[in-house]
Amino acid sequence: MFLDVNPKAFRAIVDWLNVLSISSEDDPPQSPSVDEEHKDMLYHQMVLFSGHRHSSLVKHSVKTPPVVDRFGDEVNQAINERWTSLQKLDEGALSLDKSFADEERFINLFATGSTSDIITLNVGGTLMAAKRATLLAVEDSMLAQQFDDTKWTEQGCDNVRVKEWTPAQVAEWATTVEGLQEDVSNLFIENEINGSELLALDRDGLKDIGVKRVGTICLLLEEIGVMKEKVNKDIVTLIEHSPYCFGKILDFLRAKHLCSLGLCRELPRPSVCEHKRDMFETVVRYYFPGESSTLFL
Repeated sequence: MFLDVNPKAFRAIVDWLNVLSISSEDDPPQSPSVDEEHKDMLYHQMVLFSGHRHSSLVKHSVKTPPVVDRFGDEVNQAINERWTSLQKLDEGALSLDKSFADEERFINLFATGSTSDIITLNVGGTLMAAKRATLLAVEDSMLAQQFDDTKWTEQGCDNVRVKEWTPAQVAEWATTVEGLQEDVSNLFIENEINGSELLALDRDGLKDIGVKRVGTICLLLEEIGVMKEKVNKDIVTLIEHSPYCFGKILDFLRAKHLCSLGLCRELPRPSVCEHKRDMFETVVRYYFPGESSTLFL
């Protein structure tokens, strides 16, 4: 599972939870803490993961239980108390159902998606990772243009999608292998070989699906080996700017994307130390020219 959050703030939360799990109720650990610049980010993540994201949702309407007065006082009182107890149980069950539905929506929106859309960035020698949707959070920005569908495909994103190929796509790939007979591609369809299975094929596996010629087996093994290298090799996009400045931009974009999904409130503008402010403003105006820079500055 990939979590597109600030790692420093998340580490503080995880460390706090680890200490909490071994602490007594009488001596709980102090709340998570980070440096001044990351306090807003820590608060943002605490709200995000604490379950208080949906405090503004409309609550269930409270039904008034019927009042029974047709019997004697003691019987009426006993029945009415039971009605009240059942009403509270019903409200509790509805509240749990709503909470489960909210958490399921949160997980589906926040922690799922294709691994091919997780971008590894080399920012001035520092490795960072983010979802492509985060980098596209401000439309028409220079950063969004760098990772739009066309340009991202050109950077080689298709290499990591081999595991998601259908048998038809595997067969299409086989037709592009120079020197391979045309009828070989049909074997992949007949045996329903998908992308993951293609990468797992060895000499015996190729024979089992009907590849008979030694030369063809060797050729396929060589091409599959080349493809494995491409798939296993991390595709890293170089960002030649300050890791500090770009990290601030990335944290803000993460929050903005989550806000667009209705999972959190938007953060205030990034908190930047004074001696890095001029550099930060320059990087922001490069990636977010015009009015879009006012989101950060």
